[in-house]
Amino acid sequence: MEFMMSSDRSSIVVSKNESDYFEYPFAASLHVDADAVERCTSQWVRRLRLATDKRALSRIKAANVAYLAAWVFPSANLQTLQLASDFTAVLFLLDDAYDEGRLSADPQAVAKLNERYLGELFGYIEADTDDPLTRGLINIRDRIRMDHPHFLLNRWLSHFQYYYEANLWEANNRQQQRVPEVAEYIMMRRYSGAVYPYCDLIELLLEQPLPLEVVQHPLLQSIREICNDILCWTNDYFSLDKELRSGEVHNLIVVLRSNDGLTLEQAIARLRRMHDDRVAEYQSVKEKVLSSWSSAGIRQYLDATDAMIAGHQRWALAALRYAELGGLVAHAG
Repeated sequence: MEFMMSSDRSSIVVSKNESDYFEYPFAASLHVDADAVERCTSQWVRRLRLATDKRALSRIKAANVAYLAAWVFPSANLQTLQLASDFTAVLFLLDDAYDEGRLSADPQAVAKLNERYLGELFGYIEADTDDPLTRGLINIRDRIRMDHPHFLLNRWLSHFQYYYEANLWEANNRQQQRVPEVAEYIMMRRYSGAVYPYCDLIELLLEQPLPLEVVQHPLLQSIREICNDILCWTNDYFSLDKELRSGEVHNLIVVLRSNDGLTLEQAIARLRRMHDDRVAEYQSVKEKVLSSWSSAGIRQYLDATDAMIAGHQRWALAALRYAELGGLVAHAG
């Protein structure tokens, strides 16, 4: 890997090649309907007027949101895959609004907006349909509510609430120009990455939802937590160039460099070792899960987490999500 560093952010280059891929003891596969779902998501974004200018639409297209859904949910039925793709589109819009827009270092504005968005999603207040992101999120919520058990929706909403709270934590850090501690960052990254709501969607791939005593068992919780860490840390790796350019501190490599006095190359090497240790731990926990339960549903769930981990990297390597396209996708509020 080659790095060029100077005071001019435009000169920062993080080039990646095949030798930089992360290795997994399981394969990735792509859903056969990725192209059809991509077209439907583009139509959905236009129909709900979620991104109203050409630059925003270009960034959504570059993100390849349907391909992310198709790589991480290769066994989903078409309805679930479309739901995941549309959710990914509105989540990217929301991410960019919180991370890059006027909200990024304004915790008071973030707290106020969080209160409104969560009130709308939980049904405590009437939804402001003039806000494009509200239209998208309410649409996703209503589709989950219409077609699936209410307990699944409630779990998804609870995990999505943590995503909003993590955005507030990030805004406070930016305002204070604070780099978080490593342990704190790892914990909060699990929520800012919004991976847990995707783990909830895994249950839509099963013939029957897992019973509470299984889905909340410490072993299954560990599977989701490790899966979350792997996805978020690899996301930090692939988005490093973008975040170095913008001065963003919420990246594990940047946090390791700052806290441990490492060079950028040393911090990247540290992340890779941490990642590989986490993959080994994931394999060990999977064996314990399979020795505790042998049902087809459990095996299907673990196959789905395997696919999510391996598929996320395949999407990240191909997507233009982190290319310099300029501008913001959307404004929240």
